[in-house]
Amino acid sequence: MRFDTLDVIAPGLLEAPCNEAEVLGSAVWLWMHSASHRDVPLHALSALLLPAIKQRQFVLATEQGKPVFFLIWAGLSPEAERRYLANPPITMPEADWASGERTWILDWIAPFGHTRCARQLMARLFATRCVRALYHRGNDRGLRVMDFHGIGVMAEEARAWSALNPPLLPLAAHAASSSHFPESQS
Repeated sequence: MRFDTLDVIAPGLLEAPCNEAEVLGSAVWLWMHSASHRDVPLHALSALLLPAIKQRQFVLATEQGKPVFFLIWAGLSPEAERRYLANPPITMPEADWASGERTWILDWIAPFGHTRCARQLMARLFATRCVRALYHRGNDRGLRVMDFHGIGVMAEEARAWSALNPPLLPLAAHAASSSHFPESQS
């Protein structure tokens, strides 16, 4: 799929083939260019990246052949959501990644300034969904659960969804807010 200046691979959303090794290489390359990812140990990749790639729950965008954006999500069951909110992501069992309908963005990397375009892309790819993400700049403000919705979801519908589907484990510094898609964690 082409979006603006980006070539997009999103096999779980667009039913397109992908080469898992190339996707992993692109994701790791982007991690190396991200201040919040570059120090993650190599052994953690099997828990943090491979399940998303195997389940086809990722979006990879390239510009002129160079990776510029990578996102992973999970479809969690209520029990898996509780575990995700209570434990570090590296401990998430592989079975949890596609265990339910509660969509969570687990990672968002756009280290080269493509956040605005990536946010617009995500609002279209997840057009009819409401999704959540943990805002991970916890040292500044504490962890927050953020709600987002696609372009096909009206703000009133998103608020109603949020009220009917609260996060299943309150966080110490939980402050829910709603908007379209998140800022990059580069």
